Amino acid sequence: MLMGSLAAAPAAGADFAFQFVNDSERALSLKLFSRGGANREWPSKTKSWTVQPGTAVQELKVDCEEGEQICWGAWTAAQNPGAIGGSGQREIRTSKYLSGAGDRGLRACTDCCYVCKDGAKSPVAKLGAESAAQ
Repeated sequence: MLMGSLAAAPAAGADFAFQFVNDSERALSLKLFSRGGANREWPSKTKSWTVQPGTAVQELKVDCEEGEQICWGAWTAAQNPGAIGGSGQREIRTSKYLSGAGDRGLRACTDCCYVCKDGAKSPVAKLGAESAAQ
């Protein structure tokens, strides 16, 4: 089960739970992004959580400010060998699959942002690659 929280709560702290199912065949990285003025990210600006594939609902609880809008973003990068280049070496191409707000929290999305409310939970989001765009 995916679990996490911040150590320091904001002044008007609330606990909000995001729920995910990774219905793809590979592990995905996931971050949460505040769309408020604080520009906060969970778990941090330099780290992400890993959501393993499976059908079980995985829950992620965060400390947030009551009324704060938070969006999730999920992604995976896959390396695919390409054609042999002019130097005789095989080119490696990296494809990135993004879902929700993406790996930087900048993509527009219709079902990935929620308002923090103490004790509330988001609907279960499916993170599979079939809903992700390249």
